[in-house]
Amino acid sequence: MQSLLLILPFVALASTATAAVGKHAVAVRGQVMCGSVPAENVRVRLFRVPQPKKDDLNQILAETTTKKPGVFMLEGDTNGFPLNETSMTPVISFYHSCDEDPSKVNKKGYRKFNYNIPQEYVSLGSKAKRTYDMGTLNLQLEFPGEIHDKKFTERKSTRA
Repeated sequence: MQSLLLILPFVALASTATAAVGKHAVAVRGQVMCGSVPAENVRVRLFRVPQPKKDDLNQILAETTTKKPGVFMLEGDTNGFPLNETSMTPVISFYHSCDEDPSKVNKKGYRKFNYNIPQEYVSLGSKAKRTYDMGTLNLQLEFPGEIHDKKFTERKSTRA
């Protein structure tokens, strides 16, 4: 009985440490421009891991749509993910129509590209310790790997 009482605090401590180690967090901010004009209505998604051609909506940590100044700030963590999905290689995906003919956006889809967040900005725990500042991106440029995403899907609900 005494040995059980001695072991119990260590088990509790180990399970608490494991839960804390299992969570990762990241934060990122920046501004998007379309030429010399702040880019409005750009959809920005923060994913836990790089996405194949089709987005896995379950891997979204946070998302936003830019307003008039083209500024975005996203923060997300792996809380609520299964324990085998708590590692993180964060990626930001941008969906926009900068320099596109508005009448053809529905037919061609959004321009989409990904931007990898450096691993040193991933923090242990549920709160990011540092924010990665991407600076200002001009969406008129064509980014490496950029595609037209004809099947942008709205996320209906969030993780619990």
